[in-house]
Amino acid sequence: MGSVTRGRWRSGLWGALSPTNGMASWAWLLAAVLLSLLTVSAARPPLTATKEEEAALEPEDASNKYHISKPTVCSLHPGEVLKLSCPLPATGTITWTKDGSSLGTNNRTLIEQEVLQIRDATPKDSGLYACTSVGKDTVCFIVNVTDAISSGDDEDDTERSEDAGADGKQLSAPYWTSSAKMEKKLHAVPAANTVKFRCAAGGNPEPKLRWLKNSKPFRQEDRMGGYKVRSQHWTLIMESVVPSDKGNYTCVVENEFGAINHTYTLDVVGE
Repeated sequence: MGSVTRGRWRSGLWGALSPTNGMASWAWLLAAVLLSLLTVSAARPPLTATKEEEAALEPEDASNKYHISKPTVCSLHPGEVLKLSCPLPATGTITWTKDGSSLGTNNRTLIEQEVLQIRDATPKDSGLYACTSVGKDTVCFIVNVTDAISSGDDEDDTERSEDAGADGKQLSAPYWTSSAKMEKKLHAVPAANTVKFRCAAGGNPEPKLRWLKNSKPFRQEDRMGGYKVRSQHWTLIMESVVPSDKGNYTCVVENEFGAINHTYTLDVVGE
């Protein structure tokens, strides 16, 4: 009797844990776990950034970080005082540069934070000046030191130069782009040599170039053999010069906003 009872108990227990029933139990357990995970995932909010967060993560626009103003054109005669005032707030350090090189105080140059002064200005002082603040804001000035020929009312020229042309560039009166190479005015050369006079200039609209000899229009028939003008290089070329070529040669560069001129003196040595 006792052995039969024990046998039946063992048979029932092992029957419940038979391979078939065990696999079903494990399948139900696995399904319950997966269902729990899916429920938790659906309840959790998506890990996406809000519009505010996305805006904060976007890189700063470089154009907002650095600002460079359109250049102001300044013209003056040799010997005058060049004075530039930087309109940027003087809350921090302001630095001055000319043609990309830093400027410092010397016997002609005085820098007082936002004000730059150069006394006894010369054509060599022409160029692109800029003042820059700590925040990297920059204001530019195009300085032209020359004996300029007036063209129309100065106030009207100033107002129009602040506008932009059809090409989007700043409108400006003519200015020399290589004034340092124009400082030598007297040229003495042997006869039969070739002479080149150059007056490189800029401006918007692009200026036109014409030449005078002894203050009169220089015509091809005024010289034996004529001469060449390379407008793209702003150059006058005279080949095989002779004593009759001696004189003053003036380049006149002009557009609707003004005109500038420069004179070279030619002396032909020998026959």
